[in-house]
Amino acid sequence: MSEQQAERGIKQHWPVALLAVLVVVIFMVALMTFQVKETEYAVIKTFGKAKVDANGKIVQYDPGLHFKWPFVDQVWRHDKRLQCYELTVGQEEQIITKDEFQIVVSTYVLWRIGDPGLFLRRLNSTEEAETTLDAVVRNSRNSILPQHNFSELVNTSAKDSKMEQIEAAMLASVQKKALEEFGIEVTRIGFRKLSFPEMVTTKVFDRMRAERESKSERFLAEGKSEAQRIRSEADRKAAELLAQAEAEAKRIRGEGDEAAARYYAVFQKNPDLALFLRNLEALKVSLGDQDTLILDTNTPPFTLLKPGASQLPSLKKD
Repeated sequence: MSEQQAERGIKQHWPVALLAVLVVVIFMVALMTFQVKETEYAVIKTFGKAKVDANGKIVQYDPGLHFKWPFVDQVWRHDKRLQCYELTVGQEEQIITKDEFQIVVSTYVLWRIGDPGLFLRRLNSTEEAETTLDAVVRNSRNSILPQHNFSELVNTSAKDSKMEQIEAAMLASVQKKALEEFGIEVTRIGFRKLSFPEMVTTKVFDRMRAERESKSERFLAEGKSEAQRIRSEADRKAAELLAQAEAEAKRIRGEGDEAAARYYAVFQKNPDLALFLRNLEALKVSLGDQDTLILDTNTPPFTLLKPGASQLPSLKKD
């Protein structure tokens, strides 16, 4: 092959060679670098051991592009966002409350990695973390719920329900242990479902109905007692008012009788005056402003219309 042919062959194949070199470079870059997202933790493990700094603390990589040795270093990643996990072991577990109600509860947990180094040393994976949460949360739930009555879990009155306090107590008992021992930050524990075992549902409802009927009867009895008290108070006040009215009426009648007795005494001393006044009163009643009567003046009380009738015999001068 001549020199010109060799040069011509190189010119013809140089794009393929360049592409091959580029592929090799890209492959080497992919082997020697890794990218960390904003939503995840990343740790390098060399021969199965996490990389640590001078203080012996596991190195956590910030979001961005980083270097690693190919075939030697492995990147461990975990989502740093909140994880919602519903217990699988004892997912619907039967528990007896303080007042001996049998209930079935289902619990969920919101968690995330709080200490990636401790989490990596103790658990390593999400599956192990959730298995650990199963045990820790169940122990807390099974120790706290039996301390409360059923009415504190389910109640039509918000002020009598203690569900939020119970969930807060469970969270407080789990948070410290999960973070200090496993590097798990638990942010919330709650009940997804609360129900009764099918075999005891009817008995529970009968008991609840009996309690409601007992309260209803108590309220009715209290209402009747209050109504009786109000009626008694009203009767007492009415009796007091009647007694006061009768006393006032007797006083007025007494004063009237006293005044009448004085008038009768005067009339007894002068009967003619009494007769005169009676006739005068009768005349005033029987005559109107425009009445016309034709009567004998000898007919009482019209005798007062006769001349000199206004002078009583006892008042005439001798």
